[in-house]
Amino acid sequence: MTQKPIPSKRQTLIDKATELFSQEGYHAVGIDRIITESGVAKMTLYNHFASKSELVLEVLRQREEQAGASLRGFVDRYTLPLERIKAVFLWHEAWFSEETFSGCMFINAASEFPDHTDAIHRTAAAQKEHVTALLRQLLGELFDETAAARLAAQFLILIDGATVTAQISGSPKAAMLAWDIAQQLMEGVFGRTVRAA
Repeated sequence: MTQKPIPSKRQTLIDKATELFSQEGYHAVGIDRIITESGVAKMTLYNHFASKSELVLEVLRQREEQAGASLRGFVDRYTLPLERIKAVFLWHEAWFSEETFSGCMFINAASEFPDHTDAIHRTAAAQKEHVTALLRQLLGELFDETAAARLAAQFLILIDGATVTAQISGSPKAAMLAWDIAQQLMEGVFGRTVRAA
């Protein structure tokens, strides 16, 4: 039986910070608490991160990498273009259903760091751009470039709205409600009924 590798002290810090930031917010969680709960010395933290902001940025970088890989892997289970688009919403439904779901770390980061020139805000905005690019790519399998770009921007609004709704309501149903609206938007472009299996 293969054992999982023991995470480095740096990764232990990041994992604990991710958990706390996700559940309680960025400003509400102090460095001392992260150090205490991770069981890592303060000097170890400052050997890796010059500031709390640097730690937040690394948390967001890893979060995007992991979530992005998970989403792309889920979408790639499907072959038909419409099913691949629907898979984005199904992935979100599964995420909303997790016990640890506490909203989007990027939406929350942009809210807590509202200055658009702040590196943390820019990182949050970039993640949304990356999701939009994936949606545009998937929609490009069915629509021309102009329509795909417009629909991708609209779908991101639906997905982020569903994420906040799920966070507030505690119900994962928002993802499929968003998908219903997404299908109506596509039907408006196609001029006919659009339904995925």
